[in-house]
Amino acid sequence: MNFVVLDLEWNSSYSKRKKGFMSEIIEFGAVKFNDNFEVVDTFTMLITPQVSKKLSGKVRELTNISNEELAAGGFTFTHAMSKFKKFLGRDMLMTWGTCDILALMENTEYFEKTNRIDYIKSYCDLQYYCAAMLGVYNSGQQLGLTSAAQLLKLDMSELVQHRALQDSMLSMRIFERLYKPNRFKDYVVSPADLYYRLTFKSYYLTDIDDPLVNKNEFNIACDKCGKRTDVISDWTVRNKSFCSVLYCKDCNQKLNAKIKFKINYDGMSIKKKILPYIEPEKLDDTHRNANTDVK
Repeated sequence: MNFVVLDLEWNSSYSKRKKGFMSEIIEFGAVKFNDNFEVVDTFTMLITPQVSKKLSGKVRELTNISNEELAAGGFTFTHAMSKFKKFLGRDMLMTWGTCDILALMENTEYFEKTNRIDYIKSYCDLQYYCAAMLGVYNSGQQLGLTSAAQLLKLDMSELVQHRALQDSMLSMRIFERLYKPNRFKDYVVSPADLYYRLTFKSYYLTDIDDPLVNKNEFNIACDKCGKRTDVISDWTVRNKSFCSVLYCKDCNQKLNAKIKFKINYDGMSIKKKILPYIEPEKLDDTHRNANTDVK
């Protein structure tokens, strides 16, 4: 089995049918390679826009693709999709992050009336895998393609960024440096798992009695001395956060605490924030003065 890295370029197009904007694909680019990282084949195809006839200035600037180029040498999305299906075959599909897969689903739904991409037999999110291998998955920021290449000190001088085929080639080179078969297999998902992951809607827990809420997370240490604080007000929910006032006896200080429990596809994330306490009267005065200054 070979690997196929797909990269897409798209234009933000307003659809009268959808009554909103969509990511209309304007270019396919993919590289197929074996487990020795030898390139087997490449795929590149421009798509003539059908939803919006003109590219945004930002897309033209990033990709150097012109409206004239797409009109003269582009194909329909349906034609390009048919060609790509044959190119992919039964090999594993990979993309840098899930944005391209989501765009693929959106365009498939728009032009082919279904968002199921059942021709994918196995899939891996390269961004997710590489971020884990580089130890930056929990940094709070997504790992960009260029950032990953820079961390690995890859020479990008010969690559034209923001063109689909070139970006897929760069993804392959990053993957080559980080490929560990025994670790990689844990990041491969089936089509059913992929579809569930992409359609999963993250949500916050806002009921303190929810069995998924771990009450031990409400035991918070003082930001100065590190000792456990006392909760001196009820936990209430504001802006999807559990909020309360804490008191540290050793430091004789009050603190405001905020905790967010977010359920994601791959588990729960918990974010805690400790802020200096502001007396309600002072807070009201601050708001009152701010309103007075506005003319």
